[in-house]
Formats: sequence, C-alpha cells, structure tokens
Amino acid sequence: MNNDKKNNQIKALVKDIAELSADAIFITDQKGNYVYVNKSACDLLGYTADELTKLNISDIAHKDHVKEQQENFKKLLETGKTFTEINITRKTGEIITADLNAALLPNGLVYGSCRDITKRKLSEDILRKNTAMFAKMLANIGDVIVIIDKEGINRYKSPNVERLFGWKPEELVGKSTFENIHPEDIEYTQIFFRELFKNPNAKGSIECRYKCKNGSYNWIEFTGVNLFEDPDIKGILGNYHDITKKKKTEESLKESETRFKALHNASFGGITIHDKGIILDCNKGLSEITGYSKSELIGMDGLLLIAEKSRKTVMKNILSGYEKPYEAFGLRKNGEEYPVRLEARNIPYKGKQVRSVEFRDITDQKKAEKEQQRLQEQLNQAQKIESIGRLAGGIAHDFNNMLSIIIGNAEIALEEAEDQRPLRDFINEILKASERSADLTRQLLTFARKQTVSPMVLDLNKTIAGMLKMLTRLIGEDISLKFIPDKNIAPVKIDPSQVDQILANLCVNSRDSIKDIGSITIETSNIVIDESYCENTPEAVPGNYVIISVSDNGSGMSKKTVKKIFEPFFTTKKLGAGTGLGLATVYGIVKQNKGFINVYSELEKGTVFKIYLPGFSDSFDEIKPVSASNTSQKGSETVLVAEDEEGILNFTVLMLKKLGYKVIKACSGEDALKAAQSFSGRIDLIITDVIMPDMNGKKLSEEIKKIYPEIKTLFMSGYTANVIAHHGVLEKNINFINKPFTKSDLASKLREILNQ
Repeated sequence: MNNDKKNNQIKALVKDIAELSADAIFITDQKGNYVYVNKSACDLLGYTADELTKLNISDIAHKDHVKEQQENFKKLLETGKTFTEINITRKTGEIITADLNAALLPNGLVYGSCRDITKRKLSEDILRKNTAMFAKMLANIGDVIVIIDKEGINRYKSPNVERLFGWKPEELVGKSTFENIHPEDIEYTQIFFRELFKNPNAKGSIECRYKCKNGSYNWIEFTGVNLFEDPDIKGILGNYHDITKKKKTEESLKESETRFKALHNASFGGITIHDKGIILDCNKGLSEITGYSKSELIGMDGLLLIAEKSRKTVMKNILSGYEKPYEAFGLRKNGEEYPVRLEARNIPYKGKQVRSVEFRDITDQKKAEKEQQRLQEQLNQAQKIESIGRLAGGIAHDFNNMLSIIIGNAEIALEEAEDQRPLRDFINEILKASERSADLTRQLLTFARKQTVSPMVLDLNKTIAGMLKMLTRLIGEDISLKFIPDKNIAPVKIDPSQVDQILANLCVNSRDSIKDIGSITIETSNIVIDESYCENTPEAVPGNYVIISVSDNGSGMSKKTVKKIFEPFFTTKKLGAGTGLGLATVYGIVKQNKGFINVYSELEKGTVFKIYLPGFSDSFDEIKPVSASNTSQKGSETVLVAEDEEGILNFTVLMLKKLGYKVIKACSGEDALKAAQSFSGRIDLIITDVIMPDMNGKKLSEEIKKIYPEIKTLFMSGYTANVIAHHGVLEKNINFINKPFTKSDLASKLREILNQ
C-alpha cells in the first residue's frame, strides 16, 4: 500500500509539473490516439482536453502532411524517439509550424512535447528572400562592395569579387582586409583606415595593390565611408575596382625620367648596369655597400653580390624582366650576408637593351621594422581592448535602461498579482533574472570605466588586511592565502570598493586555476618607473607607483591565452562556469585609476598579476628615480645573460651594454652552458631567468659554478621572490630582481653584487 500511495503521489506531481509547462505536452497510444494533453497543448491547438482525447494525431495534421506525419509516427515506434518539425491545423483552421520532440515510454505509450515556431520560420523566410534579392543586386554592380569593422575584419564582400579577383566571398569574410594588401602598401593603407575610423560619416579614397586568388597583385582604387553609427552597417562601407591598366600607363610615362636619375645619385644606393649578369658600370654607392672597389666590380658576375639562398629568385626575376621592388639577401666582399632591396629596369644602353639595378642595404630598416612590429602589436592589443570597452560601455548603458523598465514593470505586476500564486512565481523569476543581468551590466560598465566612483587616499596594507577573511571564505579551505605587505608602502587614491573588486576577481581567477590544494600570495611594494622602463612598456609613464601582486601556483596560461585575458567575455572555463568579465573588470578599474597591469604565467607553474597604481603624490613627492648614469653605477665586467623570452633578452643586453658591461647572451639554459664552456676569458656574473623550458636558473647556476667557481649569480623572474622560493627553485639570501626592472634597478643591483 505504501508503494502504491507513493506511486500515486509521484504521478500527481508529474501531472502538476506538466500542467505548469509552457510547452504543449501530450501522451498517445500506439495508434496515435490522444490519452492525455496538458493546458498548453489545449491552448496551442484550440481544443478542450475532452475534445483532444477523442482525436487522433492525424486529425490535427495539415492535410498535405498527413501521410508524412503517419510515417514519422511509425519511425518513432521503431526507433523509440524523434525530433522534427511538423505542420498542424488548429481548431480554427489556422496552420502553424511546431518543433516536435517525442519518445516511446516503457509502458508502450508515446510521450511528446511541441513548441510553436511559426513566427520564427516566417522571419527566416523573409530574411532569406531579402538576402537573395540584395545579393543579386550587388552582383550586377561593377565595383566590389565591402563592409569592414574597426579591427579591419571583412564582414561582407559582394559576390562579384570572384569575377574580378578570383576570391569567393566566403574565403574573405571573417579575415583581415590587410591580408590581401601588398606588403609594401600595408603601412599607408592602415594609416588611411585609422583616419577614416575617427569621424562618423568621414569619406576617403586610396590606391593600393590587392592580391588576386592566383597570387598576382592588381592595383585598386578604394572609396569608403564611416557608417559605424548606422545600425544596419556598423562599419566602413566601401567599394573598389581594378585600376591596374591606369597605373601601368602612369608608370610608363615616368619610366624614362626615373631610369637614369638614381645612377648619378650616389647617396640613393648602389646602382649597377649589367648585360646578362655581367656588370658593365656601377656607382660609388655599390662599392660602399658591397666592400668591392669599382674596378673589381666592373666585369664581375652580378650574382656574386647575391647570397646563395637568394640567387635562384634573383635569376628568375632577371630572366622574366621583373621590374618591381623585391627583397633578397646580398653578399659583401667579407662574406657577410645582409638584407637588400632590389629594383630593376630594362633600359637602352650603348645601342642595346640591358638591365639597371638598384641595391639598397635595408639592415637598419629590418631592425626598425621588427621593433615597430613589436610595438604595433602592443598598440593594437591596447586599441582592441579600448574599442571593446567603448562598445561594452555603450551596450551596458542602453541595457541598463531597458532593465530599469523590465524591473519596474515586474515590481508593479507583482503588487497587482496579490495572491495569484503561479503568476507571482513567474514574476519573481523575471525579477531574479533582471537582477543578475544588472550585475553583468555593472561589470561591463566597470570594464568600460563608466561606473561612478568615490576615490579616497588609502593605506593599501590596511585595506587588504581588512579583506583577508572575506577572501579566505571566497577561495575555500583547500587553498592557503598569504599576505606579505611592504611596511613602507606609499598611499594611493582609489575607491575602496575597486580594491575589493580587483582582489576578489584576481583571487577567484587564481582559485579556479588551482586543481586541488594550492596557495595564493598577495604582496605590496613601491617602485619608481623611469624612462627606460617605459620604452618597453608603452602603457606606463614615469613616476612613483605602488604594486599589488597576486600570485598563485595553479595551472598557468599559454602566451596565446595571456594576450586575450582582459577581453570581455573571453574565458577558458567551461560553458556556464564563468562570464569572462572578471579580468576585464580588473583592467577597467586599473585603467580608470591611471595604472597598468603586467602578467607573467608559465603552464603548470602558476601565474602572477602585478597591478601598478600611481602613488599619491601629495604625500610622496620626495621619492625620486635613481639615475643609472652615475659613474658608480656603471661597470666593465663580463656578464652572461640567459633568458628564453627574446624581447626581454634583447633589452636586458642593451641595458648592460649602455652601462659599460661586456655581454654574452644566450636564449636558453643549455645555450648559456655551452657559451660558458667555450668562452676563453673570465665571466664575472650570470643573469638568468629562474624558469626556462630546458634548464631552470638554479640548475644552470650550479653547472656554471663548476666551470667558474667564483662567478656570481643574479636571478630574475616575473614571479616575486616569495613565490619563487615557495616553489623551492631558490634558496634564501639569493640575489634576485623582479621583472620588469628599470635600467637604474639593474645598475644598482649589479654593483651591489659585484662590489661584495
């Protein structure tokens, strides 16, 4: 009896749940006769429950789809389940489309649920028809039509791009528009677009070379207008067409004048005239670049001035009569290879056609381009985050307005509902969802730096100490939380709630990266940022800063992931486990307070976030940067530098050379060990990164001490000394410097160690 009573209670509960469902729910026998329908099914079909339980599923099927529905029902009985779209007839005769989800129950009955999708299908049909009509219209226009967003990504390409340039639209949409611009034209093209992005409705035109599907380049004329404020376009609307023939005509008119000017201008570069590769004449500039005298060059095979790896390309261009600039590697008299820019013309010379070639040594240019690329990548990332921030702020502001209306009306409805229980429950769910949405918009506004704040002068040590209990509860008992304050910390001016947000988000981020048991360390310290530091950190400006460092020994991140972590909605967590707004919020707060962030991370070793906030100047004007130009800060010793990050290695070597040191550089622990073994002189000190892929800094130091017992070691890391020591990589009382460091920091540290 007890089991029967329990089963009856369960059946009643299931029936109650079905009656509350917004979806139409029904049960039929194996002939398709309705046994049970819920209220939503009655509402959907327009029948009463008594009327429906006297009908068969074929009775409500659209007259043109009865046979199809019977076949679907037969397959359901065979397979046990189905999910399909069906057309059904309401009692009024109205035809609707519904999603059907049905399954065969163990007792032989069929359970199913339906949802009306008529409006959605109608919208899809209208959109499909309009899109097809628009595409046909654009296909008949002579120019290619394009829509480009603020990151330079193609969001639309008209179909005639295939007829004119060989590309299918789907091969270009979603990719950068600059991918197909000739490398020599990218810089001024990007400048053109940056200017076009600045002002709404701004217009402009530009000529550049555009890559065709077959690999060739054609000249195009592009005309665009800024329609980012247009809700239908939201980008640069542009059109372009092929002007290759026009450009060739213009070039041929200039050709006669430009052939011989360069030959008489020695400062223009190296000029040579050759016949089938044999040099007939040259200028002084070619002699200066190659190291050969003019008499040695006359009669020489010109290919001897080209490095072996580039000769095949150069020979191909000679034979084909190629007349556009291209890059290769030259070969000097002393055997040194160097990057060279070549440009050739076929010209008449003493009664026959020969070839004039300009040699341009681009060694310095290549170095500058590499550095520019590095800085451009940093600038692009900053601009990208700023653009996303503006977009996020705008969306959040408008969404907040809509949420106010939703919440306000829901609260009024709740009052009007009084004791209408099911209705009050639905309204309460609306209010809960609205409140959660409001939380998200607050985070977006924080990222966009548009939230209202009340900054005040704070002692960060006291503020953080007051948060420790809350942070401990937030991260859980399995993770230890340590706070290591600098006793002489400078005050900062910031809203206290923003400090709470920074630490809460960073600690939650650290907690989620720790699989089981782990530790999180919060540290504070002062730092003086000088000009040399700012050269490698564009976001920084010289001055006094306070650092809040949050370190963990979690799973760490790849370099690719680190580049994206501050973008809103980017997350490495599983679906539903995070919004991707935590670190974006931290970024927004720091930028709003005129600070910046550095992140260091190694996979399986952990992560450290360093927040730099300006010190409150009214109280700490006496802090002044220490100059590294003082003679006592310089040295002449030999220093071995081991660092696997190329950018850090290069600027560390540059700092050391400016300070007067002789430098041996190595890009890994193994390379450093080999360099030490092969070096014939004395090495006074080794500067090594603590964590490197092949050999960590501690192991490297131990191995080199076997060769140079008296050598001194300076360890460096993006992690703080406390965290490194916790990992057991370093022992106590070891010479250590935090990345990133200034030139004056490095100079002082080196003299402190070497003068011991």
